[in-house]
Amino acid sequence: MTISLPIRTALKAAPICALALAVLASPTLAQDTGGSGEEGVVGAIEIPEAEESRGVFISQIGTTNRADISQEDSGSFARIIQNGADNDAELSQSGAGTHRASAAQEGDGNVLLAEQAGTGDTTLLFAQEGDTNSAILLQRETSALSSAAAVLQRGDNNNLTLIQDGSDNQARLTQDGNANTMTATQLNSGNRLEWTQQGDGLSDLRITQEGGSTMEITQSNTGAAFAPPPGGSGG
Repeated sequence: MTISLPIRTALKAAPICALALAVLASPTLAQDTGGSGEEGVVGAIEIPEAEESRGVFISQIGTTNRADISQEDSGSFARIIQNGADNDAELSQSGAGTHRASAAQEGDGNVLLAEQAGTGDTTLLFAQEGDTNSAILLQRETSALSSAAAVLQRGDNNNLTLIQDGSDNQARLTQDGNANTMTATQLNSGNRLEWTQQGDGLSDLRITQEGGSTMEITQSNTGAAFAPPPGGSGG
C-alpha cells in the first residue's frame, strides 16, 4: 500500500488557504500502482517544478514574523509563506539528496521547526492555520529512494511531531480543533501512515512504526453525547 498525495505545481505562490485545502483534498490510502510514476513525483507527492524547481522563496505578510532556511545542495527547493504576527519558521535541508518543502502558516504565534536530510529524496507539504500551533518535522532518507509527508493543522494550541528516519516512508497527518497533540515516528523502511483527528483536547496516540507497517487512524470527539453516570441527576 502507498499513500497517494498529489499536490500540483499550483502550490507555487498559492495563498495559504489554497495550500491547506490542497492537502485536505488529497486521497487516502490507495493501492500501490508499482513504479515511480510520472516525472516530478517524489514519494507519490508531486513537487514544484518548472522555473522554480530549486532555490529558496519566502513570502511574509504581517508583523514580527521570522523565517530561516538553510540549504547545502543547490538542487533543493524550499518555500515558506506566513501571514499574521509572531510566526516562526525554521527549515534545514542537508545531505546529498534532493529535498522539497512547501510550508505555510496563517495566524499568530505559530512555530515550525523542520529538517530534511539524507542521501535520498524527501518531500514535505505543510500548512497550519490558527494561533499558537507548533510543529516539529524531521525527514531523513537513508537510501536512494524517497520519503514524503503532508501535514495540516487547523485550530489553536495544537502540537504535532513527525519523525521519518529510514527509507521509503510516507505519512499524512491532519488535525482540526484545539489543544490536540499528535506524535508519529517512522523508523526503518516502507512505513505508511494516514492519521486524522478532529475535536478538542484529544490525547496523543504516540504512533511508532518500525518498518513495513501500514496504518490508517481516525480519532474524533466532535458531536459526542454522554449519558450521566448512574445516580446522577442528568440535568
